[in-house]
Amino acid sequence: MKEQEIIEFECPECGCKTSYKTFSEFSEAGECTKCGALTYYKKIKDNPMSFAPTIVCPYCKSTNTKKISSFSKVKSVALFGMFAIGKTTKQWHCNNCKSDF
Repeated sequence: MKEQEIIEFECPECGCKTSYKTFSEFSEAGECTKCGALTYYKKIKDNPMSFAPTIVCPYCKSTNTKKISSFSKVKSVALFGMFAIGKTTKQWHCNNCKSDF
């Protein structure tokens, strides 16, 4: 939840002496009351939800990967039957070298 208060902090854009100080669990920021420019920003701590794991292709070492959806697996089984068993056991697809792993 964000809270807000007015503080004395000079705006670098218009020179106004007051800013809105907004703060949340992870950061603080100042915004000019006159022109709305950002007067300062301070990170308090990292947001654990902002870090997504980076999946690397074991074959070409690319990070351009995507998760293979359950719908895609079901569709493969419906089209190819037991010949699609290889794809249903894989979790990731590399958009660079087109391999599944």
